[in-house]
Amino acid sequence: MKETSIINNQTLLAGFTSGKYGIWSRNEPQDPPTDDYKALSRKLDAPLSRFIRPYQAGGDKVEIVSSDKGGSGVIKDNDLRKVDGLITAEKGLVLSIIAADCVPVFLYDASAGVIGILHCGWRSASGDIIRTAVERMRTIGASTPDINIAIGPHICKNCYEVGEDVRKEYAGAFSEKTLQKLFSIRNKKLYLDLSAAIKAKAAAENIPVDNISDSNMCTFCEPEFYSYRRGDRGKQNLAYIMLK
Repeated sequence: MKETSIINNQTLLAGFTSGKYGIWSRNEPQDPPTDDYKALSRKLDAPLSRFIRPYQAGGDKVEIVSSDKGGSGVIKDNDLRKVDGLITAEKGLVLSIIAADCVPVFLYDASAGVIGILHCGWRSASGDIIRTAVERMRTIGASTPDINIAIGPHICKNCYEVGEDVRKEYAGAFSEKTLQKLFSIRNKKLYLDLSAAIKAKAAAENIPVDNISDSNMCTFCEPEFYSYRRGDRGKQNLAYIMLK
């Protein structure tokens, strides 16, 4: 098991963990919570009824959630389908997403008491998920200059080989100057820097550059994290954030 702390202060707690088994999803709605979720519940001293996990789809949909969604995706079925981002202003709710190379993005305005978490694959990173999350946060009290973004462990620019189809799609979302920063070619292979894409999208939403941090940890390089590209199937890492 590997775990890294992303944020831990008087206001917030956020982290990224492989868990012991890497199993965060139940096969059926009536199945019991997974052992990894139960262990994390004990660690955070938060009941599973306060955890929320959406059914992700690699898109741009972001939902504001509160305690009525507690337990969703963890101890009960939920209607957070094709949702890749969660926002809340409620203390004690643990927002979570699963990832196995995709980027977990943590958002927070500590002064307003608003937090969020996003699951960003290559499509989301080139899409509107950052913009949508910032807009959702503002509707419940956050201020753009006070929003911070922390980029969690994910497959790095040296490991993430992609096809030309990806670059073509990104060409419709970024300027040519930015594309030169996002893509590199080594040994006739094309590689994508997901962190740089997310930072560019954050900058477009006027998030101050000093408010953006990066864990600089690679799920492919770190063998204790699960990585889809490295061959892990059916196992993921979990990212979570909570207002204390």
